[in-house]
Amino acid sequence: MKLLRLKIENEDGFRSLQQGFEINFHSLTDTEAMEQFRPFCFAGLNGSGKSNVLEALANIFYHLEVCVAKYLPESIKDPRNFKRTECSPNAFTLEYLIGQHNRRQYTLYYFDKVIIIKKEGKEPQMFIQPFPFDSSTEIREISLTPPKVRNSSADGKDYLPAHVIGYSSGENEILSLPFIKSRLMHLDEYKQATRDNYDRFDEPENSLIYIDNNMSQAVLLACLLFENEKTLEPLRHIDNTGILGLRSFRMNINLHDFEFQDEKIKKTIKVPILKLLEQNQLDDLKKCATSWFLNQKTKTLWLDFYVNDATKLAFKEHFHSSLECFQFFRLLYELNNHFVDEETKIDVYRSKGIYTDGKLPVGSPRQDMFHFLDFYINKELKTGKVKDLLLRSFSDGEHQFLHTMGICLLLKDRRSLLLLDEPETHFNPSWRAKFVKTLNDSISSGNPKGLPNGDFNVHLLKDVLLTSHSPFIISDCLPDNVVLFEKSEDGHTTAKKASELGIDTYGTSVNLLTNRIFKNKETIGSYAMSKMTEFKKRFDSGEKTEDLIEELNNEFGDSIEKLMLIKEVTDKK
Repeated sequence: MKLLRLKIENEDGFRSLQQGFEINFHSLTDTEAMEQFRPFCFAGLNGSGKSNVLEALANIFYHLEVCVAKYLPESIKDPRNFKRTECSPNAFTLEYLIGQHNRRQYTLYYFDKVIIIKKEGKEPQMFIQPFPFDSSTEIREISLTPPKVRNSSADGKDYLPAHVIGYSSGENEILSLPFIKSRLMHLDEYKQATRDNYDRFDEPENSLIYIDNNMSQAVLLACLLFENEKTLEPLRHIDNTGILGLRSFRMNINLHDFEFQDEKIKKTIKVPILKLLEQNQLDDLKKCATSWFLNQKTKTLWLDFYVNDATKLAFKEHFHSSLECFQFFRLLYELNNHFVDEETKIDVYRSKGIYTDGKLPVGSPRQDMFHFLDFYINKELKTGKVKDLLLRSFSDGEHQFLHTMGICLLLKDRRSLLLLDEPETHFNPSWRAKFVKTLNDSISSGNPKGLPNGDFNVHLLKDVLLTSHSPFIISDCLPDNVVLFEKSEDGHTTAKKASELGIDTYGTSVNLLTNRIFKNKETIGSYAMSKMTEFKKRFDSGEKTEDLIEELNNEFGDSIEKLMLIKEVTDKK
């Protein structure tokens, strides 16, 4: 998948993006660039609208996923909770390229250009145009409405990304609302399938996945169980993190019940939440475990896994791929919301706000359906000693690094859109300088070999958008892929590529980028600068120069500002 263009067209705009805001991504005049690893980096001052673009895309794909879905829970069929004619943003044009998985080759020749048009008060429309995306090929409309005569999604489902991933570092959750809505949809979908006595339930239909702290554990675990030495290399070798592999973990599953009102007998009946999983995925999980124990009194299932080659082989036999394994863990995590009441879910479904904090209650360990315990990673310390460490003992930076790279490994061969909001906030400068390369290594490690004529390029499968304030990351991105956001005095947001503004980014020093992009000419902190200004006043007042220079050298480290001040004073003398 490769994004081309997004334009906001509704009168009241979207967040800080006004009507007429437009951002251009890849260019059809440079298709070779799409076959290389070129993430888009959104840069600019705080409040300039960078994250709003990620949020708009997440909202749009959430809306489209609900429109095309073959199965909708009753909660979403309620027009007060979802209207096909209302989206946020409510009028837009979105264009992108996407390939089909049912084709043997995966080159741009087999791609379609997708055009989504949504007008205010109207349902979105989808149009596609085959390669070479010009007047020589016909544009035709694709239905976004599921057929009533058969149990299948709308035809437009084939032209949506297989996965839309949201990730925000720290407490920055502006991106999360459409993903939280998707989680509740998955819960309602599963709950109704249980009520209606389905035979089994696999992965949810909706493509949106939000990687928070809990979900990231599932990502990392699936990767460490399924990936080989070569594909795991990027996880292990950035600044010698020392990660050797997975040692052991425990899964705690509380066997709660759904409660349904039986209208025939006018009574509340209880059905085990894991009824649809018990004879399939849950049984397979027990076969992979080193040991397991069911406490009938507390209705708690404990599964322990000592990880060796046999353990990994068992998971590969029963869950087949890291993504399939992750989807199972993901479903278990989403079932943790089983106790959320209908009124709260309705409040989230109808929300058009920015933040989700406080909207959903957080369950206690006993209320949860599922969580990991005693998650041990085998790690080589800097002393050379190998030690088993709990995952929660890792630093915030290590967690953030593992989560981001794990997502790329998990989706390496899936057509995906990754929306990463400041993914490097907890990194030290060295890790920030290596982030883009390691991101590339993680994605490239999944490039399959041996396909017909070698016609497969893993970089065509996905697009990566990230926001950042780090000049290290900007200097690893080409000028055509660095988008600078600015807000004018009248509040209008513009998004222009660095190449349009004549700013070189690739390989440019961080000091120059800090000056040109973030308008910061200082190379030392403001507090230190204010103290240095006091020294200048003392020099100007006639204090003894030699003594002041000695005091200045004793108080401050090396900096251009200090050297310039000393030079100015000695030149005057």
